[in-house]
Formats: sequence, structure tokens, C-alpha cells
Amino acid sequence: MFLIVYCTLAIAVFFWMFGFVKAAVVIALLTLALVAYSFIRREIVRRRLLKQRTTPNKTR
Repeated sequence: MFLIVYCTLAIAVFFWMFGFVKAAVVIALLTLALVAYSFIRREIVRRRLLKQRTTPNKTR
């Protein structure tokens, strides 16, 4: 994941250096959206796993 984000931001900087500011901004925003989506998805999975572990046994 880190490598994907690093490479896309490097491409955005490359576009920005040559004057394609809108393309650079779009690429940067898409990269940040991908990072946010990944973080939210990871948190949801983590909370779901914690919830499954802490449920009391119903067989008692």
C-alpha cells in the first residue's frame, strides 16, 4: 500500500512540475481518498473482530 501511494504521489509531483496542476491535484486527491478508504475499511474489520471475540458464550 505504501509503495502504491508513494508512486502515485511521485507521479502527481511530476505532473505538477511540468505545469499540469489540475491533473496533479486530481491524482493527489484520489490517492488520499484511497488511503482514507483503506483506513476506514481496516478499522471496520478490526472492530468486527473485536466484537466477535468479546461475545459471551451462549452454551453456558
